[in-house]
Amino acid sequence: MLADTTPTADLLRPFQLERSHLRGRLVRLSDTVDYVLKAHDYPPAVSDLLGQLLVLAGALAGGLKFEGSFSLQIRGDGPVGLLVADCTNDGQMRGYASFDAERVAAVAHERPMALVGKGILALTVDQRAVGGEVVQGIVELGGETLADCMLNYFARSEQVRTGIRVAVGRDRLADRWHAGAIVMQALPVADPRLQPEAEEDWRRAMILLSTATDEELIDPALAPDDLLFRLFHEDGVRVFEPLALAPGCSCNEERVEAMLQSFPLDDLESMRQEDGSITVTCQFCSRIYHFDRDRLGELLSLRRH
Repeated sequence: MLADTTPTADLLRPFQLERSHLRGRLVRLSDTVDYVLKAHDYPPAVSDLLGQLLVLAGALAGGLKFEGSFSLQIRGDGPVGLLVADCTNDGQMRGYASFDAERVAAVAHERPMALVGKGILALTVDQRAVGGEVVQGIVELGGETLADCMLNYFARSEQVRTGIRVAVGRDRLADRWHAGAIVMQALPVADPRLQPEAEEDWRRAMILLSTATDEELIDPALAPDDLLFRLFHEDGVRVFEPLALAPGCSCNEERVEAMLQSFPLDDLESMRQEDGSITVTCQFCSRIYHFDRDRLGELLSLRRH
């Protein structure tokens, strides 16, 4: 018998419960979430929120057919004004947060969504790179957790019965972040006579999903398939081909050059350092791009021509 070579982390695993025909996705992040969170010096509470958004973005992207990028974005009036997590159709992930450190420290021990306050949750599919369009759904934030906000979105906008479990944790001995999530959704019941059975199937699945502990969701030593079998073996869980997930950013020197060329001259002058150079830091991956005085002159010369 061949050994199972399925990775235990940084993957999206779609699955279905044969007995009830409920569908779901399990996402486990290790290298990806650790890279994204360590690329920035975020307070622990902000890192936890962004980690949750990343793993949810991976789980939700797995339920869509698209070529391009899927983005989850939260904008609020709280200490954390912006959270963004992106996932491409080939599994490249990135994310960042914008926040006021002093205000974060003041409310860090309150309920998680106190960091965000009142605001909106936006889900965006961007397929412009392949000649498609941008499709976006927006809903007001509601609930005590990010999972609550996502459930609120599906109840209001998609009207799809959805269940979510999400966890983020940091192994302090190894100084390493881990994240995991399971998202389950019910298919519409065409025959009204089958509705009572479907209701019972959903109730049972949600009870089983609620028994998944944070430790099980993020434990890299517990294979995702073993966790799914542990939770749903009585319902005949069937898994599908996994998608590998990895940290990735679309920034490059050419894009930064194009951005600088688009700025008015006055704005460029205000960005210059004492030696006449400009330094640009990617807000997603923290990569630094440095343009000295001579290189800037070349860019501006190209713009004039």
